[in-house]
Amino acid sequence: MKAELKDELIKFQLKSSTKITLLLMILVGIASFVVGFGLDNHSRHHGEHSNQAWSALLVATFITLGVSITAILFTAIGFVTGSHWNVTIRRIAESFSKFLPVGLVLLSAIVLFGVHDLYEWSHTSEKVLNDHLIQHKSVWLNVPFFPARLIIIGALWVFFGWMFYKNSTAQDTDHDVERTTKAVSLSAGFILVYVISFSVLAYDLLMSLTPHWFSTMWAVYCFAGIYQTMFAIFAVFVFFLKKNGYLGDLVNDNHIHDIGKFMLSFCIFWAYIGFCQFMLIWYADLPEETFWYEQRMTGGWSFITYSIPFIKFILPFLLLLNRPNKRDINFLVKVALWIILTEVIEIFWIVFPSNFEHFSPMSFVITLGVTIGAFGLFGFTILKGMESNKLVPVGDPRFDQALNHHQ
Repeated sequence: MKAELKDELIKFQLKSSTKITLLLMILVGIASFVVGFGLDNHSRHHGEHSNQAWSALLVATFITLGVSITAILFTAIGFVTGSHWNVTIRRIAESFSKFLPVGLVLLSAIVLFGVHDLYEWSHTSEKVLNDHLIQHKSVWLNVPFFPARLIIIGALWVFFGWMFYKNSTAQDTDHDVERTTKAVSLSAGFILVYVISFSVLAYDLLMSLTPHWFSTMWAVYCFAGIYQTMFAIFAVFVFFLKKNGYLGDLVNDNHIHDIGKFMLSFCIFWAYIGFCQFMLIWYADLPEETFWYEQRMTGGWSFITYSIPFIKFILPFLLLLNRPNKRDINFLVKVALWIILTEVIEIFWIVFPSNFEHFSPMSFVITLGVTIGAFGLFGFTILKGMESNKLVPVGDPRFDQALNHHQ
């Protein structure tokens, strides 16, 4: 039976109860951020870092901004490959671009106002000025250039997100096939931009927290986690929309199954990249590389270090192996929420030990609170944006193929 294209299935209206929930999440985030400024700190850099609020905001911003732009990458890959299965869920990915201007504001706040709290290399202390390695990297790691390039990258992402969304929604009305051809060309250029810009973002925001450390696998490691998280958030949005009476059979079990397969495949890919990075550093046993992991094996951080392979790989891998589990949105959304939580834990584990020698449960509570606020802002921005256009790209020439997608 062909899915019916009814207005009530594709015209979204945000309920007051959902608005209130999302606004409460935002308030939790604001309160957590404020509380973070008052926490006691045991800095790895002898008091040069004044608070934990900026570290918590960095965790939340990297995840939400990373997911938003990676959803556009998913859209671009679909156009370049001529994929049809993802057409009916593509508008959700395109709608993630609505958060990019907000994410740019958060990113700007971090690199303009939080830079000295987060990044050792930005200090002008005698210790930093006499550090040969930091001074060697100062051509790249310096305060005017650092915020400038990241804000430019964020602005470039906003532009591409706007272009994809504008082109797609315009096709809903004019059904112009040439817009698909235009999107293919736009996608080819964007993929190249994404590879370079996301790598810069990952190296700058996360790796430079520990300026003496380096890994040539870092960008792809961060990408693997973000891409998996993006599909997990996809599953949450599909669940939310279907449970509220939208989409109907326009997004069926086969589409959900494909989302689940991507979640499984990138669970494996993340584990592969993470293991390769660790194994090469462990095998080489070079002090300039191993100390990064050593920081995460002392000061109470070892519990998270040992648990990450289990909570982020083994558990979701086993839960997603079974085919029926990947086709059941009610089950899949539970795994998706778990994957999102583990991504928060992992980015927290990356960010905080770089600046704070000892693990503090309160630090994680603050980070979780700030991240909940960022997700509230993420959800509100995207769902509010969904009200202005159809939930599916009805003008796409592959739309009928997507409706008949089966496995």
